[in-house]
Amino acid sequence: MTEKVRHHRYLRAAAIAAAGLAALVAVLFFPPVDRGLGGLFALSADGATIADYPHWLHQQAARHRWGYAEYPDIPRCLQNAIISVEDKRFLFHGGVDPFAAARAIVEDAQNDHVDHGGSTITLQLARMMLDVPRKQPSPWAELASQLRVMRGALIVEHDFNKQKILELYLNGVYLGRRAIGVTAAAQAYFHTPLQQLDQAQCIYMAGLPNDPTRFGADPSGIRAMARYHHVIATMQRNGYLTQEQAVALADQHLFSELSEN
Repeated sequence: MTEKVRHHRYLRAAAIAAAGLAALVAVLFFPPVDRGLGGLFALSADGATIADYPHWLHQQAARHRWGYAEYPDIPRCLQNAIISVEDKRFLFHGGVDPFAAARAIVEDAQNDHVDHGGSTITLQLARMMLDVPRKQPSPWAELASQLRVMRGALIVEHDFNKQKILELYLNGVYLGRRAIGVTAAAQAYFHTPLQQLDQAQCIYMAGLPNDPTRFGADPSGIRAMARYHHVIATMQRNGYLTQEQAVALADQHLFSELSEN
């Protein structure tokens, strides 16, 4: 057998193995399958924690006066913006997006120290529910935490519909300027009730979960505004905005009356 033939057979075997692995992952994370797995995991202590989270979040919002917005009261423009920039397949996957995860793994292998966004909204919510720190002391602890969050995401998708998941995420996520949830953030950044945010303000707020502490410290700064323009470009690419709308939104002056206190 020539070296060339062996090389071709090796490539063919590798391609078949990769295709098989991709098919396995796709089947494992096909929504009906992973919702069923979530039902099994929901019997665990983590399942009890997740089931109690909506009640706990309501209590915290009332106690600290964050405000809590039910799903119908969250502006559609904010919903579209957060889905577009954080998890464009949110409505279709079952908690873990295998395509985004695979892309992140491949890009992380380049060791460029950039977060390539393999996490979904459901995974982010599960991490908040289980209070799992993002930084771990060792690679093994990091793997264990990721598996725990992934299991939690399956439970979340089993226990709640997509509307409730988005509602819980947007009411519990930290957005900078001491604001937890979008109701508090609308006041902190724009001194405006959540339901009265305009499209540009919704788009700006959708960019905040990426780096809330830095953006909150300098809301009108270069980094925060670059993130705002990134969200606009992402929404246009994903079909939420036309080119004309994107150009108009990019020219908006968001903070002419913002108090930096």
